[in-house]
Parts: sequence; C-alpha cells; structure tokens
Amino acid sequence: MSGQSGRWDSGRGAVRARLPALEAEAYLNTGGAGPMPDLAADAMRAMVDMQAGRGRMSEAAVNAGRERQAALRAAVGRAMGRPAGEVAIAQSSTHAMNVVIWGAGLRRGDNVVTTNMEHPGLAVPLAVAAGRAGAKLRIVDVGDGSGPLEEVVGKAVTARTRLVALSHVSWMTGAVLDVAGAARAAASVGALTLVDGAQGIGAVPVTPMEWGIDAYAMPAQKWLLGPEGLGALWLRADLLDRIAVTTAGYETGEEHGWDGSLVMHPDARRYEASTFPEILLAGWTASLEWLDSLGWDRVQEGTRVAAAACRGALAGVPGVRLDPPVQADSGLVAFSVPGRAPDEVAAALAARGVIVRPLPEPGGLRASCGFFTNAGDIERLTEVLAELAAC
Repeated sequence: MSGQSGRWDSGRGAVRARLPALEAEAYLNTGGAGPMPDLAADAMRAMVDMQAGRGRMSEAAVNAGRERQAALRAAVGRAMGRPAGEVAIAQSSTHAMNVVIWGAGLRRGDNVVTTNMEHPGLAVPLAVAAGRAGAKLRIVDVGDGSGPLEEVVGKAVTARTRLVALSHVSWMTGAVLDVAGAARAAASVGALTLVDGAQGIGAVPVTPMEWGIDAYAMPAQKWLLGPEGLGALWLRADLLDRIAVTTAGYETGEEHGWDGSLVMHPDARRYEASTFPEILLAGWTASLEWLDSLGWDRVQEGTRVAAAACRGALAGVPGVRLDPPVQADSGLVAFSVPGRAPDEVAAALAARGVIVRPLPEPGGLRASCGFFTNAGDIERLTEVLAELAAC
C-alpha cells in the first residue's frame, strides 16, 4: 500500500489538517460519527462565548438565529442540489423519518414496504407506526442490497401500500441500494418513497429528483461531519399537503393565535416545531460550508477511491474476508476475520489505535473510508488485522 499512496491519497494533507481527530488514531468509523472539522468546533465555541456573554433573546440575537437557520437549510440543500425551501431542520435522521412515517396517515388495512437490512432508526418507527395504525409491515429480502429493486419491491406493493422506506446505502454491507427502482415500484401504486440517507449523503451523490423519491432523511454527525443532535429532512415541494404535520409548535408557522391557530410556513419549515439548538446549528453549518468549498464531487470521489483502496488492501490480508458486495461505490467496507468475534477484533484494533465498527449478527466488521482517509490509515488497519489473523 505504501508504494501506491501517491496514486490515490495525494493532496489529502491539507484536508486532514482541518480534522484534528485524525492525528490521534486511524479513524475508520465515519459511518458512526465523522471527525469534526476544527472550523465547526471553533464556530460552536464562538456561539458558547456569545451566549454566555450576552442575552440570548434580544431582537438582534433572534434575527441572527433566523439567519443561521436559513444558512443551514441552504447548505443542506446545496449538498443535494435542491433549494432551501425543501429542507426542514430535524434532531436526527430518525426524527426526520418519523415526520414522514407518521405524517403519511397510515390506516387499518394499509401496508408499508421496507427491506430486511434496515437500521433500527428506520425499522423501529416503521413497525411502531404500522402497529399503532393496524397496518401491515412487509419486509422484502434484498440480499446484500446491490441488486435491482423495481421488480423485488413491485412484488410487495399493493393498492393499499402507503409508503416504501429503505436505505440509500446499507449500514451493514455498504451497498448502494437501487432507490430509483424502488421509487418506480412505489409510484406504480401511488405510494411515497422515503430514503434513509444516514450512510449516503456526504459520501455518495444524492439526486432525489432524478430518482423520483419523495423524502430523504439525514443526520449531521456522519458523512456531513457535524455535531450529534441534528439532522435534516428533504421533501419534494409538492408533498406538503400529503405529509401531515404531526408534531407542531411555535416554529411550525407564524401569525399565532391565542387559540393555537397559526399560518403554517409555505415550505418544509412547517415540519419544524420548537427552539433550535443554535450552538449545534453553528457547528453543522461550518462543516457543510467547508465541505461545499472543497466541492461535493471531490468529496464523493475521494471517498469512493479511499474505500476502493481499502478493499484492495484487505483482499490481500491472509485470514481476512471481504464480505459482499465486494465492490461498492460507498464509503463503507464490510469484512470479517473468520473464527474471531467482531467485537473482539474491533476491541483489539482500538487498542492499537484503529477504530472500526463491529456489526450485529450476522455481520462482521465495517471500516468507513472518507475523502480524508489516507494510505497510512489503511496500512495500520491491515497490519493489525494481519497480526490478529495470524494468532
């Protein structure tokens, strides 16, 4: 690998300098939470100092907050080539998905379709909402997630299907799912398509209008390098009358009446309810604007190239197995050490300064490679794995 480093990781030094966490260890778990840029940390510290030193509810402070919120929506929109009016700020990707799941208005006799490889952040609210409504949850087997989905999903949907919900990128295998095919199957029966973008946006291209999907949920802290406690929801602009507002408050609209009446926002802001975490907003906006300045094409291609280099390196380590799909365009690389428990391997790697994610049964391990990952990170991973496999 060291001999190949100049072929794929040149120029990453300046990027890594903005990510101080990378100095401490070979950090390969952006799929859990990405390394935070120093610019984001600085922005949050500045907000803490400002809030500690001045009153937080002056007219000037409120107006500045509105500007920060607008800047964040715009930055999220730019990451997928969509306008700010189609973006709602959320607490997490799970919170964002709940907006759509509960707002879809499930009724007894309806059904929702999902896959057999979803994260609990999607699977749990789907099951709870279906159970509450008396709707049926239909789970389709998509193998490792790399195959076409229009026919597979098409066999599961019916005239009573209200929602098809699936991941953009599988958190277990790293496969990029055929969300466009799933959306075509959903549209054939008039159902909505909700995509969990937790492992997608920031790592791979996101083009929701081209895919024909209706909603895309995302967290701040993974591939978009923001703080925990924030997320966002993208909604097609013509869906506002189809997705009901189920959690409401002051931020849902304006012209509030004493009887609880209000004029809802004419865009996705109607799905926002209450006070925003301004410190976190400042940090995430700084991260997004930094990524935007680097160029999303550069970020996504850098991620793809690093993950491919990692797969190539792992394929050459005796006693290590690449798990399917062995080729994928995401930042996630699934692998196993046969005969060794994933938790045990992850702990041994961590003790040597290499951070990966053990997966629940029947999975193995997962390395997350970003546009900032370099040959040294991958060398440390393969060296320790080779030692472990030889034991």
